[in-house]
Amino acid sequence: MGARLRRVVGIPIVALGLTATGCGQAIDGVAQPASMVTAKPGSAALSGSTDCDHLTEVLGSLVSDRPYLTEAVVPGSVDPTCSWSKGPTNVMSTLTASVKPQTTDPVVIVEMRNGTNVVSDPRSTAVDGVVLDVVAMALLTPTHSIIVNALDPSVSDDTKLDVAFAIAEYLQD
Repeated sequence: MGARLRRVVGIPIVALGLTATGCGQAIDGVAQPASMVTAKPGSAALSGSTDCDHLTEVLGSLVSDRPYLTEAVVPGSVDPTCSWSKGPTNVMSTLTASVKPQTTDPVVIVEMRNGTNVVSDPRSTAVDGVVLDVVAMALLTPTHSIIVNALDPSVSDDTKLDVAFAIAEYLQD
């Protein structure tokens, strides 16, 4: 089980590296303002999609002060990394989230809760997951890896956790 646990722990760290790589590059193109649709998580309008427009709808007020949305796919991935910022060239106001489908054995997740860099949050149990604080907040559930980070120093770890759990709860509906 030890080798299996190391492999699973490595996945969020690799994803973090990919996310950080995407954040360090210049934003290509012109960011488009995100629309705030009133659809509720789990509604037919959203239908479990993890594209950035749908995640903007799911996150609502958590990203409403960052109306400029950029969606980028990091080389080697098919899943988008979403970046919300306060302005089209204001990179330092960026909050990012990436969601990757990933199957993880629930037993491994339970074991990971006793490891290092674990963030204790009661919402972890509700989504059958574990949160790791490794450069960014990484929420690992049995079905997804959700990585949330911010270049903006005013974004607290609590806000990053709120974003991660909002996405996880949406994906469970």
